[in-house]
Amino acid sequence: MKKIIFSLGIIGIVSAIVIGGTIAYFSDTETSSGNTFITGTLDLKVDDNDDPNVVHVTLSNMKPGDDSGYYKWVLKNVGSLPGILSVTFGTMNDQENGINTPESIAEAEPYGKLGARPTLGHPTNGELSEFIKPGIHPDDIWEEAKPYTTIIERNDEEGWFIAQVSKEVNTGGSCGWGPKNWSVPSIVISQWAVGPKTNYGYFGLKSWENKTFTYGTLAPGAEIAFFFKAKLESNLQAWDGTKWWDINDNVIQSDSVQFDLTFRLEQVTP
Repeated sequence: MKKIIFSLGIIGIVSAIVIGGTIAYFSDTETSSGNTFITGTLDLKVDDNDDPNVVHVTLSNMKPGDDSGYYKWVLKNVGSLPGILSVTFGTMNDQENGINTPESIAEAEPYGKLGARPTLGHPTNGELSEFIKPGIHPDDIWEEAKPYTTIIERNDEEGWFIAQVSKEVNTGGSCGWGPKNWSVPSIVISQWAVGPKTNYGYFGLKSWENKTFTYGTLAPGAEIAFFFKAKLESNLQAWDGTKWWDINDNVIQSDSVQFDLTFRLEQVTP
């Protein structure tokens, strides 16, 4: 028993010597100094202007057959980071601006297709945004543009489509995104159905109220344009989700509509 204990004691002493022998070693220490961490920036300019990135649009004094012509805003990412670019249509502020006798008669006419309100006229506001078309029907795309136009998405009940145009040709009047040096959009967003609210919701420009359209990623230094165009048909009709109904054109006499467009550039997240 004593021999065993003695042997363990020797082993312990040897171990201590071995461990102690590992303490001495060469070393070198370098210090990294002057480190700087800088956050990137997101900065959107609209027509070379900084905030606020909100534009105001007023459509008034229009008659059946008129269109607004193209509105165009050039958007540029002047920051150091890529961002997701979008545009949001604000509340449609429809104004009656007084009601004359022809308009009063037209607004009282019954209109109750698929859950629409009982009369053609809105009880408190103007109706112009419901009958303005920010687009055209796919069948009405101009012939010279058809070979270059590809429909990406289409909804016949709600009356809209999205298309890609490969050449600078006018489809006939639609909104969307496009190169800054183009006069018309290359990514077309078109709402052709108009009329009072039904089971499918509102139609016309009114259906874009508080709606956001996203372009995608805008790289640092990159530019893109947003186009807007609206039209009143020569003979006003209303869409109920299944067919067109002739209406009294006088329903929009003296009406106007105002709305804001808000452009946003938001951080790209993983």
